[in-house]
Amino acid sequence: MVRLIRPALLFAALCCVSAGTCFLPAASVSAEDLLSPSDASRIGMVEAWRRQLSLIGGAQSAVDIQLHVDGSRKRHFIEVSHEKDGETHVLSRTDVNQLDAFGKPIGVEEARRLASLQVMRWKRRGITATLSENEIPQVRVYTLCKDGTVEARDAETGELYWLTRNGSPYQPYLSLGVNDDYVTFLNGSTLYQLSAETGKVIREFEITGSPSLGSVIAGQYALVPTTRGGIEGFHLEDSREYPFMQRMAGRATALPTRAPGTTRTAWATDAGYVYAMETEGKPSVTFRFDTDGVVSAELAAAKGDRFFFGSENGHVYAIRATRSGDVLWRHSIGQPIYSTAFVSENQLLVSSVYKNLYCLELATGAPLWKAPVPQIDTVLASTDDNLYARTSVNQLTVIGAKTGARVADVSNITVEKFVINRLTDRLYLVGAGGMLQCLRPVDSVLPQFKVVPEPTASADPDTPAAAAQPEAPRAADPFGAGMGADPFAPAGGDAVDPFAPAGGAAADPFAPADGAADPFAPADGGADPFGGDPFNN
Repeated sequence: MVRLIRPALLFAALCCVSAGTCFLPAASVSAEDLLSPSDASRIGMVEAWRRQLSLIGGAQSAVDIQLHVDGSRKRHFIEVSHEKDGETHVLSRTDVNQLDAFGKPIGVEEARRLASLQVMRWKRRGITATLSENEIPQVRVYTLCKDGTVEARDAETGELYWLTRNGSPYQPYLSLGVNDDYVTFLNGSTLYQLSAETGKVIREFEITGSPSLGSVIAGQYALVPTTRGGIEGFHLEDSREYPFMQRMAGRATALPTRAPGTTRTAWATDAGYVYAMETEGKPSVTFRFDTDGVVSAELAAAKGDRFFFGSENGHVYAIRATRSGDVLWRHSIGQPIYSTAFVSENQLLVSSVYKNLYCLELATGAPLWKAPVPQIDTVLASTDDNLYARTSVNQLTVIGAKTGARVADVSNITVEKFVINRLTDRLYLVGAGGMLQCLRPVDSVLPQFKVVPEPTASADPDTPAAAAQPEAPRAADPFGAGMGADPFAPAGGDAVDPFAPAGGAAADPFAPADGAADPFAPADGGADPFGGDPFNN
């Protein structure tokens, strides 16, 4: 059946075509979720890479996305550099792990050969160049999907290392635990331990209680908060060691946080306490701190076993997780806090429930900005000069780190899913379809690390914290008599001691007078009734 088009509708359609304009419904117009090259340039960034993640349902199917600085794996470069005006300028950089035409790493020798060719080319142009080698820790990004897919990528290049799928999609998945050697995640009441090198399953653990949040790796243990109000721990190296259970008051409100460079962790409970645990050797709680108001979010951490957090009563705390539990400072912002603080260099950034971003000095808690920045939900990343944050309406904004002034707003970007990067100066955005975009500062080809990787040999956990604090000057002795003089010594310095025995320093004041016999000696020179071994028969 052929339907006739009304002349009025046909005339309107022709007008639209002739004008080159077609008006679409407002609902079909949406903001972008990744930065274009021009938008990236406007905020001082350039796109390093973008890759499609293994997320079957797009960004909403991502259970957890984590960054990790791998101190045991290095990126090795052969660099060609030139000295000018006392500064070293890198002219080219060759990665020894870059792939050749056959998909294999070129290796050190080939990288040196290619770099030597670059030196010869620069020499023909009259520029003296030299070869050098450089190593940096590898940065990885791990992703967990709702269907149990876990993938590991190079966070600097986007290269896929491995991808695996485990567990049952009918059971809920909880967040990842990551260190240099292992990756853990929960599926229902089963804890999976994967190799960080290959992604293969090493072991499966059955949780005694009901897991509430996920897992975190501290030392050689995977820690799992449970709904029973405790922490279950599983040894990742020794399968013969029985899991332990650490009881506590209340349930954990967020995953434990590990202090960088140590094996100490800390977490808060809904009973108003913050617990610190040492996982070196036999795990044990080192102290419990009573907070003014419940702490609802994960704790932020910094070197020196320091932890930072805010409470629902508006107080921000800094503590050192020694065995005695030192409170470094406390500051009130007067607004409830339900989010995790962000540590950047000497700054602690805290967002209140009213979306006001405060900047405090990390060492003292003193405010560093004249006023908080309004309408800020979350700080996503930081560089030396800028902070990159998500606003209260899910848009991207740039804030001057030193002044707290807004530098730029990217209103056409909607940040629904994001990755918080506290480790390097990179910015990571996740598109609605599951595309991950990595942006870097224009002048930062190699990452600037915010956290020193965990050392291979662990020292006494109390030593770094103690060494970081300057030794306090010794107070003067209130009973001193000047330069160590004895206040009970005879006046004049050379006077005779009035309490000395008469007749010479060696004389016994309790001896019999004039050399008489000892009145307590046995009669007739007999044996001492109190001498010898009383138990000798």
